[in-house]
Amino acid sequence: MENYINNFLFTYLPHIAMAVFWFGLITRIVKTSRTIQAKSSQFLAGDGLKWGSNLFHYGIILVFIGHFTGLFTPEKLYHLVMTTATKRILAVSLGAVFGTLTFIGIIILIIRRFRNERIKLNSSPQDYFIIFLLLVEVGLGLASMATTATSSVENYAALGEWAQKIITFQPDAGAVIAGHSLIYKLHIVTGLFIFIIFPYTKLMHIMVLPIAYFFRSGYQLVRRR
Repeated sequence: MENYINNFLFTYLPHIAMAVFWFGLITRIVKTSRTIQAKSSQFLAGDGLKWGSNLFHYGIILVFIGHFTGLFTPEKLYHLVMTTATKRILAVSLGAVFGTLTFIGIIILIIRRFRNERIKLNSSPQDYFIIFLLLVEVGLGLASMATTATSSVENYAALGEWAQKIITFQPDAGAVIAGHSLIYKLHIVTGLFIFIIFPYTKLMHIMVLPIAYFFRSGYQLVRRR
């Protein structure tokens, strides 16, 4: 039974998540692009929230880039410039920095959301669910960094092997990480769930948010009547 669960979660679920993600993303952009927005009262209400929003948005984008390049760069390619051990050190170091920035940003957003009455009035249950889900995912990611730093190089390399087997539709992908730590598996499954709900939530604003938006000197807070 355990093998069946592992095979579903780490062989089939990634493909399901990506199919749902791309279908939702394309449909949302093509048919309902005007609904892709973030309320100013939720993200940029004063300097404290501005800092939290900047840390979160830039941090999460850099974390995503790090995951993408780290997991999907073929071993033969990165071995031209570094060993797997060096790559692990780089991944842990940068992951810890960017992950911590993201975590701090989320904490600031949570604190301001609960302490600012005007923001609370403009917050929906979905907002709270998403922000706590992201907090859990980033926390799991930071915990997995500690595991990566103390486990074997082979254990770290297997994560890249698993990801590359997924995108090449190898049926034995799940077996590669069957014996890995629970913290990795929780991080992966939570991440896949985020991909599934991404196009159908306010997370979509990340896809269209202009960079210049973060550097505006003034903001207008809109109250819900």
